[in-house]
Amino acid sequence: MVKIALSLTAEVENIVELYTSPEYEWNLKLQCTNCNEVDDKWHAISPDEQVQGKGGPGSFNYQMKCKFCSNVSTIDVVRDSIKHLKSNDNDLMEKQPIVVFDCRGVEPVAFDPQSDWIAKSVGGYTFESVDFSEDENGDAWFGYDDTAKVSVSVTDLKSSFERV
Repeated sequence: MVKIALSLTAEVENIVELYTSPEYEWNLKLQCTNCNEVDDKWHAISPDEQVQGKGGPGSFNYQMKCKFCSNVSTIDVVRDSIKHLKSNDNDLMEKQPIVVFDCRGVEPVAFDPQSDWIAKSVGGYTFESVDFSEDENGDAWFGYDDTAKVSVSVTDLKSSFERV
């Protein structure tokens, strides 16, 4: 078993915190560690879903069979590993781990943030439906905080994976 953390960085304007909704599905591209082939489709991994393992005991958040070598792999979202991203004083969210995955036979290689994010502004307003999929590149979101009378944004959202 290998634990892999997904870390994010972003530039922000008047945003102090960014996090996912409780029912968030992590959209990942996965690579088989047996044959090293990357599946070309996105896989939605939900911490709330449990799949009964085939051919053995246990349940997992996601199970897949490699279409190249037929290796059966599993991935779990590690409970209590999901974190909120916080910005510093320079309108930057420095590299921070946001979630950890327990991987067996597969590793994530790409992340698509899509929708269902929550952002808190400097004025205290909470944006509950931040959607990165509305942006052409899928890495930015723009809004306006009517309470504080300021524009808000999350741009240049980048992801990386690291073994922990």
